Amino acid sequence: MQIYYWCPYLTNIATINAVKRSAISVKKYSKKNPEVSIINSSGEWLFFKNNDFGIKIQSTLKDINLYKYLPKEGFVFSRLSFLIIFILNFFPLIFKIKKNKPNFLIIHLLTFLPIVLSPILSKKTKIILRISGYPELTLFRKLLWKFFSKYLYIVTTPTKLTRDYLIKNKIFDKEKIKILKDPIIVVKEINKKKKLTSSLITKEDYYVSVGRLTNQKNHIFLIDTFAKNIKEFKIKKLYIIGSGENFNILRNKINFYKMENNIFLMGFQKNVYNIINNSFGLISVASYEDPGFTLIESAFLKKKVISSLVKNGPLEMKEFGNTGYFFEYNNEIDFVKKIIESEKANNAELIKNAFKFSKEYSLFEHYKNLNKILF
Repeated sequence: MQIYYWCPYLTNIATINAVKRSAISVKKYSKKNPEVSIINSSGEWLFFKNNDFGIKIQSTLKDINLYKYLPKEGFVFSRLSFLIIFILNFFPLIFKIKKNKPNFLIIHLLTFLPIVLSPILSKKTKIILRISGYPELTLFRKLLWKFFSKYLYIVTTPTKLTRDYLIKNKIFDKEKIKILKDPIIVVKEINKKKKLTSSLITKEDYYVSVGRLTNQKNHIFLIDTFAKNIKEFKIKKLYIIGSGENFNILRNKINFYKMENNIFLMGFQKNVYNIINNSFGLISVASYEDPGFTLIESAFLKKKVISSLVKNGPLEMKEFGNTGYFFEYNNEIDFVKKIIESEKANNAELIKNAFKFSKEYSLFEHYKNLNKILF
């Protein structure tokens, strides 16, 4: 049996780790010894070529590393890069799938290309559309998904709420849509990395916020509110981990409030587990999370989670039980209230419930559910 993953990307996002871990889970736990490959569209997956898990990297453009030359930041430039990937991979992807005839092709990100090609690709290969994150159902996307849905074998969503959302909008046949939670928690990896030292870790308590510096992560609200209400908080340090196009805007905000000694833009960090593990808690003010990788990782690390109550991950986390401090999106008063509450409350039961919730996103749980689809 052959299983291929398709996931072109430009910047470091959580979906990359989800694909790696999903592929690893199949190799690690399946007794059928399948051949697992990740398709390398432009050089983005060459870094994973010499992995220790037996996962193959199948390049459509041989081993040409076009990826390092592609523009990655900004709406216009990123769309241009994806257009280049689309054009260059159109025929090579057809050739690769027709020649090797994998049993399954699991597609993430830039799914437009394999979906458009699905009438050809699906003749010998079952295509699984893996929806990562909360989908914006534009008219174009609705028409695309509906028109090609008959060529897709299964559609998976990371949360029940997203599944219900698709069913309500009648995008796909109800029977085709399955919940497949992301493989976020790799116990050995987290337990190892959380103990590593970092220059960012100090003896002072601090909050941490992790995510790309984009509008969706809503860091402007975070900096505005934290700076204006800092006297109300017991903990007066905030680390923001991530890179992105809003860096200069956020830096100017910090300078405007004279918060250079309280709010820090720390850039992209390969290891966030040790930073989260030594923090007082994680803050997320995003406009949506589905499911919200850092929320779940923080819960596993037994740290307090302070999050906007938005679709769909935070909503599911709250519905699970007493798992965090959730505030109304962009509500400054409620946000400040929840921070103060978290600093004063006894959190033993909350942390226990959140930890239990996080275990639903383990590598093995992901494999068990994926196994029901594949085998």
